[in-house]
Amino acid sequence: MNKLFFMFTLLFLSQSAVADYAISAAEIMQMPPFCRGLSIANFQDDAKPLKQDIKAPGEHTQHFCHGIKAILRKEYHTATTEFDYVQSHSTSQHVLLPATSLFKAEALGMQNKISEALEEYNKAIQLKPNYASAYLKFANYYIKLNQKNDAIKTIKLGLNYSPKSKSLQRKLQTLEKK
Repeated sequence: MNKLFFMFTLLFLSQSAVADYAISAAEIMQMPPFCRGLSIANFQDDAKPLKQDIKAPGEHTQHFCHGIKAILRKEYHTATTEFDYVQSHSTSQHVLLPATSLFKAEALGMQNKISEALEEYNKAIQLKPNYASAYLKFANYYIKLNQKNDAIKTIKLGLNYSPKSKSLQRKLQTLEKK
């Protein structure tokens, strides 16, 4: 009888752990579209109808998507771990590496790991110099740190590489007015 109870408990806990790990419908709607192409085991029951046959944009996409999910859940340490995995197991040509550094920087910043976050923001723009979103998020992080001059420099640098970026142009105008 004890063995049966133990096996039932183990089965229940493992199903609960899988449900916690899997992505919900609300989460998948906030994630990049390619995350809908993950294997069905990555989805909670309510998200399974949202699965699509989409080609993943490179290696270890499931870890990238689970890192995004962890950010949505405010599980920043888990997010950092998932992004670390993508960085350490991918080739240098992986298309998601700039985004991986960008979102890892966000997760590190939320953990108050300032120097590590700044390093990852820099890595994101080094990997993709015309990555307007990275410059914008980097500048917003500087603003959070009360470093307005660094935020302005970051936006101006981004405009050197993406001069037509409306979001960078608006952000520069806003910062220079203050």
